[in-house]
Amino acid sequence: MNKYENAEGAKIREMFTPKLQDGESIQWCGASAEKLTMKERGMSTKHLILPVFLVALCIVLAFIVLISAGNNGIILTAVFLLGICALFYGAVFLLHRVLFGAQNLYVVTNQRLYILTQKGKIDVSLELTALSSIYATPGRNNTGTVSMRNSSVGKYSNMVYINLMGIEYPTKVCDIITEAVDNAIIMEKKKSQRNHY
Repeated sequence: MNKYENAEGAKIREMFTPKLQDGESIQWCGASAEKLTMKERGMSTKHLILPVFLVALCIVLAFIVLISAGNNGIILTAVFLLGICALFYGAVFLLHRVLFGAQNLYVVTNQRLYILTQKGKIDVSLELTALSSIYATPGRNNTGTVSMRNSSVGKYSNMVYINLMGIEYPTKVCDIITEAVDNAIIMEKKKSQRNHY
């Protein structure tokens, strides 16, 4: 276990070890803090506009239907209200995701960076050799964000920047990832030279 991993990191390591590919070894594991501010998630009040608008729209539509329906069209009213309830639930869920978000799990091996869902499913898998410009942004309570540029081609090419948010000891984790990336690049060059001859 890496000394910059907490109990959460140890659990992730235990859970993820069976999923490692040949030659892979874990360099660091961690999880985002469960309660991050909107700023720490890289969000601002503009991200609240759509969810708040949808919630307000649901409430207004529900009142209009209740007032105008009266005794006529009970089935139509019930169906319409169910639709509004579904829209309301979706808007509240979206608002909750924006404000609180789901906790991400992170694994850095000697070959890849993995971002996992809370249930341990691999959400993102990036070759370390595709990562560059790695830096840490310290936050409050000894947590912060580790950011990097991604130059992958293919499935994750749309993710130009990767942010590991709510990380404990962000500067130390940044150093660990930078060293892992440097070593992966050196190994890739050696492999390429061997194949060349």
